Amino acid sequence: MSSRNALVRRTSGSRGVGETTAASAGHEHEHEPPWWSLSPERARTLLLVAARPTICALAATVVLVLVVMLTTGTDLTSAPGAVAATWLAAHQIPLTVGRTTLGLLPLVPTAVLVWAAARECARAIPSRPTPIDLGWLAASVLAGPLLLTAVCLAVTGDAAGVTPLEPPGPLTAFGWVILLYLGAAAAGIGSRSWRSLCALVPVEIPEWAVLGARAARRTMLRMLGCAALATVVSFFAHLSRLDGAYQQAENVTDVLGMTLLSLLYLPNVVIAAAGLLSGAAVQFGAGSVGLFGVTTAQVPALPALVPVPEGPAAAWWPVLLLVPIAIGVLAGIELGRTSDDRPGAPWATLTCAALSTLTMLLLAIVGGGQLGAVGRVGVDLLMLVVLMITWFGVGGFVGMVFARRFLAPAAPAEPEDDADYDDADYDYAYADDDYDEDDDYYYEDDEDEHDDTDDYDDDPAVEVDAEVLEDIDDDVEVSIAAPGSVTPPADDIVDAEVVEPDLPEGDRDTGR
Repeated sequence: MSSRNALVRRTSGSRGVGETTAASAGHEHEHEPPWWSLSPERARTLLLVAARPTICALAATVVLVLVVMLTTGTDLTSAPGAVAATWLAAHQIPLTVGRTTLGLLPLVPTAVLVWAAARECARAIPSRPTPIDLGWLAASVLAGPLLLTAVCLAVTGDAAGVTPLEPPGPLTAFGWVILLYLGAAAAGIGSRSWRSLCALVPVEIPEWAVLGARAARRTMLRMLGCAALATVVSFFAHLSRLDGAYQQAENVTDVLGMTLLSLLYLPNVVIAAAGLLSGAAVQFGAGSVGLFGVTTAQVPALPALVPVPEGPAAAWWPVLLLVPIAIGVLAGIELGRTSDDRPGAPWATLTCAALSTLTMLLLAIVGGGQLGAVGRVGVDLLMLVVLMITWFGVGGFVGMVFARRFLAPAAPAEPEDDADYDDADYDYAYADDDYDEDDDYYYEDDEDEHDDTDDYDDDPAVEVDAEVLEDIDDDVEVSIAAPGSVTPPADDIVDAEVVEPDLPEGDRDTGR
């Protein structure tokens, strides 16, 4: 009798040595639940995705507004309108106070909200997401913020009689919320299962496009890192102007408020510095600041704007253009060394340049806006697009050609982990360590034959180390053999009585 089982091979959702034919897959597909059907556990997960980030953001907003109003001695009757306005401002929705439009809003609250939504979305992704799962997940990410935005629009409309705050247009408000949280959903899904996200594209994505997208991410991180470093250096170079930025502060509360506001606007300053390094001018209303010249500009007195250079432009400032050029060349060198597809490498370089420019353009749009009487504050968008596509495109192509001619190819990179990689189409459970490397299966002994007619349940496969017992009768056998006996019991049950012999009267000890 053999004591080894065969290999257990299954498809998704089966167990044991089940049938792996297309008929079973079609049978599972027929019983796939409709898109509106949700299990209680899945519905609970989606509810948390919709509610938890929104509730946490609302609680933080209420606490911040109350602290500010209590420290400044403001009447609490305007607290609901202030909370609603803060929520809208955190989502980059322009606000109008009286006749002043505030469109230049800090990016730190927006980044925190988007990060929280993306993190919650990533945690809720199933192991094998389907398009229906991704649709439910995106809808859940949008549901909570859209509902709260509608409430805030109604509150600002009711508070118009108490405060001079005018409610923004519903189309603008809902449009910003949808764009931000769709980006959060895409980031969350892409961080855990980017293959499932790419599967939604109706056309096949070539390999050079994937390489270009990864290179664009590294390029943008380098560009923003260099911009942050330039901002810090310029801040210490103009440290003498810091006292003037705090001239309007009358007490410690004003100093803390201006410092906190400057920290919230710090990403906006870094984005403007990145545009300045590329050669594009940063506009301050009618004035501008650039590497080739500075015109008269009305710069607000804020500590975050201390790094803004003053005119006239120095002769060495155009040397800073080497920063984006060097970043583009470095991206081209990486693509030239790591790409195995030589005809597709130039397309990967152009993809990197295009995606980097597009990302920088979106950041510049979000990081700029109207600032009251000053006017529009932000990077010149048209000049930014032209210069960045030039530096990254031409520099990347030069770097790619240089890498192919003078540098050795880099070692092939290991494949990135992905949620779909571990969940392959076939799972295997082995019954023993005696694996034959020349074959993909275990085999039973010759006298053991597998019965294909056995039925298996649909539970997930479990590794089992067991022995196959043959010739087992269905009826339960009861053994009446004496303990310790090696003789198997007889088939017939004997009705017997044990009679002990009479012992002599003098010996009553039975020995027991």
